[in-house]
Amino acid sequence: MTDFDCSARSCDSARSCDSARYPRGNRDRPTPPPPPRGATPRRAPIALAAAVIAAVAGCGYAVTAGGGGARAAASFSSPALAQAIARQAGTALAGRAPQAVSLARTRVLGDQVPAGASVDRASDRITFTGRSVSFTVVAVPPGGPDMTFRVAGLTNPALVVPAGAQVTVQFINGDSDEAHAWLITSEQPPFSFGQPKVPAISGAFSGLIGDPTASGQGASTITFPAGPAGTYQYICPMPGHAQMGMHGAFIVR
Repeated sequence: MTDFDCSARSCDSARSCDSARYPRGNRDRPTPPPPPRGATPRRAPIALAAAVIAAVAGCGYAVTAGGGGARAAASFSSPALAQAIARQAGTALAGRAPQAVSLARTRVLGDQVPAGASVDRASDRITFTGRSVSFTVVAVPPGGPDMTFRVAGLTNPALVVPAGAQVTVQFINGDSDEAHAWLITSEQPPFSFGQPKVPAISGAFSGLIGDPTASGQGASTITFPAGPAGTYQYICPMPGHAQMGMHGAFIVR
């Protein structure tokens, strides 16, 4: 009989055994020892599994931190949990990206200055003036800093686009073992651990991209109209990633 045998016969046997050992019921039953110090509660793996399922299924990421209400949830931070969620989601989503880009090509595109763009490296700002805007975003660029985006060789630059412009973004996940995405939000830093997957500008969400395969790094291309005017943030909506540095300003004017 295995540990998971829930047949009627196993239950009857267990009750008979308990009656013989503890004739006065729970009063005779010894108190179980406390869990070892540092032991992980069963809630943690359950919460992790739920977050990964939500990520893969396309749900929002609502992650709370026990008691304390909204203030505790807003201040909760766990890089280890964020990494665990992203790694499991990366594995689950590997090979499901709509496009694939070689690692060598990813390096080139991450440094490529977009056509019609003015790049101010001193202030980490890229300004577009045309009605058609196109650029490539690489998450966790090869050889670059972790938990960042690269555009035109800059790390998390401010992107300035005209209101009403048609914006095309090629998003490439340059990471080797974590899922990432690119999304425009109206939220401003400091960010909470969990982030919604509903963009503030319709269409401004790349979708989650998982781990690379033999075909290359996962990628997707999206197009959306810029507007309304305002200052937004582009982020990685995976839990904890915006907190850890994956964000930059997206300015529509």
